[in-house]
Amino acid sequence: MDINTEKIRELADLALEKKLAELIVADGDKSVTIKLPGYNIQPMLHQPAPQQVVYTPSAPQPMAELPAVSSHTVATEASKQASADDKLIKITAPMVGTFYAAPSPDSPPFVAVGQALSKGQTVCIIEAMKMMNELESEVSGKVARIMVENGQPVEFGQVLLLVEPA
Repeated sequence: MDINTEKIRELADLALEKKLAELIVADGDKSVTIKLPGYNIQPMLHQPAPQQVVYTPSAPQPMAELPAVSSHTVATEASKQASADDKLIKITAPMVGTFYAAPSPDSPPFVAVGQALSKGQTVCIIEAMKMMNELESEVSGKVARIMVENGQPVEFGQVLLLVEPA
């Protein structure tokens, strides 16, 4: 990666536009890290990545009241969920960018929950630096969960889909 101040400015503008606290772009053994002051980095609970690129909305959303649940019930449900997730295969983001579930806004999504998935099938597009990168599945199975919403920023290694192996 050559040091190109115009590209760095574009990356900084992207980070500001998406309100990112930190943006890391790597190319081989070289990388550029852009850290912006004034944005809080909040860890994402579903992704234990050492380097976080987190989208922070401008206004906090009010939380709905939760029904009363005993701690035993919560622990049992969490245990069941963890054991079920252990059997699922994770499809992760190979780069930092914006997740798109469909080829265009008026097109149907590439995959849906419950849909059969074959190896080599396109599952989404990740836009990075104005380049559209199709992500193909490396496994066959059934889509169990889609972990990212359309148009949401994603980070390297973030889980995008969970697949039940065939």
